[in-house]
Amino acid sequence: METAVAEAVKKIEVAEHDPDLRITRRIEIRSVVQQGDVYLHRVATDHTHGKQIGAGAVQIALGTGNGARHMAEGAVEVFEGRALPDYVTPPMDVDPSEITGPLVIATEMWLLTHPEHPLHRLPAGCYQVSYQFDPQTMRRVAD
Repeated sequence: METAVAEAVKKIEVAEHDPDLRITRRIEIRSVVQQGDVYLHRVATDHTHGKQIGAGAVQIALGTGNGARHMAEGAVEVFEGRALPDYVTPPMDVDPSEITGPLVIATEMWLLTHPEHPLHRLPAGCYQVSYQFDPQTMRRVAD
């Protein structure tokens, strides 16, 4: 048994792979994907959201610097975010809107891209974006 495990590990270690692309083939509701200071929460299709803000290739982080270039690309529509998932509680006295990002709805596999982080290929679904929190400033982390 140990030999079989050791052989399997060795095959994984020498297999060709792209360290700059992370592929998620299936993601359950309430699961989270992180890319830098941005989190994508897989939520139900009836998750509340506002008006559409873009489609096809949309920046999902606020800011103009290179660090803010988190992009939803592919068969996606991006909407204003209205609420964090029910399992996310902002720390201390932080207003939830401070760390609530847009909502991404994808009808097929799509890419979450960024010039400084590995790319993520994600399956179709509904994703609520949230931002990392900075306890010193009591605000979201901004690149």
